[in-house]
Amino acid sequence: MRNIAQRMRYAGVVCAACCFLLFISCDESRVYEKNLSIDKNGWSYDDDFSFTVNILDTASAYNMFVNVRHTDAYPYNNLWVKLITVFPDSTKEESKLNVFLSKPEGNWTGQCVDGMCFNTALIQKNFTFPQAGTYTFILEQDMRMDPLPYVTDIGLKVEKFK
Repeated sequence: MRNIAQRMRYAGVVCAACCFLLFISCDESRVYEKNLSIDKNGWSYDDDFSFTVNILDTASAYNMFVNVRHTDAYPYNNLWVKLITVFPDSTKEESKLNVFLSKPEGNWTGQCVDGMCFNTALIQKNFTFPQAGTYTFILEQDMRMDPLPYVTDIGLKVEKFK
């Protein structure tokens, strides 16, 4: 009887692993995604987070997202960040982004579980990259508080526009 229970448990683990692999491999539109942890003492002005993306297809359209993970103790409804784009030819472009983390009535916009919230905010929609090659995207916090508490992770996601 014990042997059968072990086999069933093993079969369940294998099935769950296969489903997970199938789930993550089905997202063919994802070109890049990476999330980086922020120091537990807060996100300082001196902390910039760099993401390197290799783009070969300049004919396709893309969407770009900023991923933000924060605790429910985060004191603001938004997050201002600077996005510095370094193009393959080394030219730079800087923009300020306002990432909304809560609705006007105060409810968090992301998925929250046990005091942690995860947001994926669309920052550029249906755009094309002007040059083929390696792009570097740098995110810096641009709030009035230094260090900024309760933000635990920051990330970037690029996917092909559907």
